[in-house]
Amino acid sequence: MVWSPWVAMEGREAYGDRVLSTGVDMYSRRREVRAGGEIFSVRAFDEVVALDEGYRVLRADARQGSGRGREVRLVRLDVFRGAPGADQRRAELKVEARLHGEVAGLPRVVFRFEERDAFTFATAVPPGVALTELYGRPPLPGRALAAVLRGFALVGRTLEGLHRTGRAHRALRPEVLFASRDRMWLRDAGLAAAPPEAGEGVDAYRAPEQRRAVVGPATDVHQLAAIAYHLVTGEAPGADPLPVALLRPEWGRLDEMLAGALHPDPRRRPALGDLTAALARAA
Repeated sequence: MVWSPWVAMEGREAYGDRVLSTGVDMYSRRREVRAGGEIFSVRAFDEVVALDEGYRVLRADARQGSGRGREVRLVRLDVFRGAPGADQRRAELKVEARLHGEVAGLPRVVFRFEERDAFTFATAVPPGVALTELYGRPPLPGRALAAVLRGFALVGRTLEGLHRTGRAHRALRPEVLFASRDRMWLRDAGLAAAPPEAGEGVDAYRAPEQRRAVVGPATDVHQLAAIAYHLVTGEAPGADPLPVALLRPEWGRLDEMLAGALHPDPRRRPALGDLTAALARAA
């Protein structure tokens, strides 16, 4: 069950690429990717093509043929000609793969292979399932909501590790949060390896500064708070969110912290650790 407005791959807004219809793309027919002798069976996926059609990037849920058929998150770049943007995308995907090895809490890279006209890497799938599958459409019932708010603490520590590298996720949404019992993990590094671009991210959770391509750790604070607000109230916060106490009085104690974290001025938002600690206390 998908309730987020996000339907395309997370890098789309960062590059102005266009999403290919699954009826015409290069993977929908054979549903597999071969790299370095390895075969990945592709299932749910998004594929984008550069505006100059010089390259395509695939992001997919897949099963790796070796490794006892483990489930992975697959990222694949195919270059069709020497378009200037292709080298940049390759470099950024290499940084993305490196972040998965450097930042504690991000899934580890389990496969990597580079060719002249392609670059492929795959990461392990976090334990549990995405929030959208586990809990369904918001608002969440009290017990489920309490578990999610406590789980944000672990996600926050991973994001803080990402921030220490000088980068921010910038594409937080329920689909990239994987939960199992009271624990939660990030599925990927989001847009951390991509240069900021005006209008990036998902409408429902986009921080105001993303419209101006000015991003940082406070962007993740806003996005995590926007997800929490949505889970609690059933509504995306928008530019002028109503108080939680008005929409769901029993969770009104979240009002002050969420209002601060959703402040339009990034400098006036709380630190990420303060936000996740307040959410855990409320739970």
